[in-house]
Amino acid sequence: MAIATAGIFLMRAALTLTTPVDLTGMPGLAGSTGAALVGVATALTASRSRTVRTITAPGLAIGYALVFTHDTTTALTIGYLIALTWWGIRLTAQTMRLAFPTTATALHRLLDRANG
Repeated sequence: MAIATAGIFLMRAALTLTTPVDLTGMPGLAGSTGAALVGVATALTASRSRTVRTITAPGLAIGYALVFTHDTTTALTIGYLIALTWWGIRLTAQTMRLAFPTTATALHRLLDRANG
């Protein structure tokens, strides 16, 4: 989340020409760097597999950096928020499985009884 926060901050700073972009004078570079950070954060958030993260993080970082404009900033942020929502749902499901280990067995018995 810290990576995404830094990325969103840099993208917004590049579009509004506020600190730190007003000090460097390179809004395109700062905005593209921020978009790349959001791409990396999206890849890290969307998957638990180290292999998938290794493959998708550079691809999303480059892709997000290439499409960064004023019009796409909201779409890039929403993409990260969707990945964050997926992470929350996945974490909740895992927590529920750990908290109630016999529920799955009970549901299978109930469904088998209804079908048979």
